Amino acid sequence: MLLLPSSMDTQEPVLAPAETLEDGDHGNGKPHVLVVPFPAQGHMLALLDLAALLATSGKLSVTVAVTTGNAALLDPLRASCPSVGVVTLPFPSSPFLPAGCGENTNELPLDHFRMYIPSLALLHAPLLSWCRAQPQRRRVTAVISDVFTGWARPLAEELGARHVTFSPCSALYIAIWRHLCCSGRSMPRNTDDGAGDDDELAIAWRQLSTEYQILKDGDEVYKAMLQIWLLSLGAEHVVVNSFAALEPSYLEHRVPSSPTAQPRVLAVGPLSEAWANSGDRGGKPSVPAATVAAWLDAFETGSVVYVSFGTQHALSPEQVACVADALALSSAPFVWAMWTLTVLPEGFEAATASRGTVIRGWAPQVEILRHRAVGWFLMHCGMNALLEAVSAGVAMLTWPMGADHFVNRMLLREAGVAIDVAEGADAVPDAAQMAKAIATAVGDEGKPIRERAVELGREAVAAVAEGGSSHRDLQELIRLLANVD
Repeated sequence: MLLLPSSMDTQEPVLAPAETLEDGDHGNGKPHVLVVPFPAQGHMLALLDLAALLATSGKLSVTVAVTTGNAALLDPLRASCPSVGVVTLPFPSSPFLPAGCGENTNELPLDHFRMYIPSLALLHAPLLSWCRAQPQRRRVTAVISDVFTGWARPLAEELGARHVTFSPCSALYIAIWRHLCCSGRSMPRNTDDGAGDDDELAIAWRQLSTEYQILKDGDEVYKAMLQIWLLSLGAEHVVVNSFAALEPSYLEHRVPSSPTAQPRVLAVGPLSEAWANSGDRGGKPSVPAATVAAWLDAFETGSVVYVSFGTQHALSPEQVACVADALALSSAPFVWAMWTLTVLPEGFEAATASRGTVIRGWAPQVEILRHRAVGWFLMHCGMNALLEAVSAGVAMLTWPMGADHFVNRMLLREAGVAIDVAEGADAVPDAAQMAKAIATAVGDEGKPIRERAVELGREAVAAVAEGGSSHRDLQELIRLLANVD
């Protein structure tokens, strides 16, 4: 039984019956996998890619559970993989989310992001009712839930179904997160000291996930969040969107030595490379990919810097001005994808029009990164964006801001494919220093790093190809899900 905060637990949510969009595998008798994503772009896109790979394996029937407002995000998946079914649930009413906040965390403040985690646990009851209403030939035999929807693990237990946790993060980050949440040790407090022991990997307090930093003893909401994470991290199997060549040291010892040890980790990424995504994956681009490609064609190979800080981190006006000044001073060609309402310094676009273009809204990021002219990515180190860049053989200029970003930067450093330019969600770097880093990257000094990035890109592609490490782990996952007790 999942224990919600008392202010939520006493409510009886009023939810309309779930709606199911029939799929081509309806009633086929295959093992039926229910996929429960978390409604954030960084989490959802990768899990939908995995759902497509499972559905096209020929051995499984797959249904994705979403709220009504997120159903349209599955349109590209269903267009390219029509066998995937969808069950839609009305978004639950939660006292912790303001009215009209939307059903997806895209472009929402982080405070709202956190509140989605316990609020979505109210979907447990209606989703369980839907599962129990399925005919025997369509009974749910396995559940894959996002690390932020761990409330689906007891749901699987109630159904007698197998459960697997999915995380869009690296294996290293999951190991650190599990150590912090599950080890039973005293939680580290706000200090510049590392969070590990002398013989362990040390992480500074400021580099821990914000969600962890704000945990407070006695706070019911955060106790519920922690319980959800514990459910996810206590699973027997955890699937991560990563691959062996990116973090060899941390995936080497991933088979548990005993049933009480850490979960078996399966690395099946980069999922953006494993599944042939459509151009509107995650949303319809505000600018056609062909238009951006035509603009990029005018530039030399590897000379363009792509700039994006994801959907969850809005730059402050001071940070926007800093990036704009750095790009202007660097003289490097660039493509800058930003939030729709971002305001640039007056005159910036006109002054850089000959070598820069700005995209407001959803950008065709995968296609941009795969263009031969793009050699660098100025970014926040979100795992999806990182893997898309790695797969394309693009090097990175890193500005980690929170969540798993600092750990991801650690992996990029070890792989030799990145240059640091800043750190911290509130940092306002020196524009001249950032400009120097950009100029160095696109110049001769940056060539060895770009060459290593191209090499790592080949390893990423090889990982998901038949016989590669990620392909083998994917096949193991399919066997696990298809083995119905």
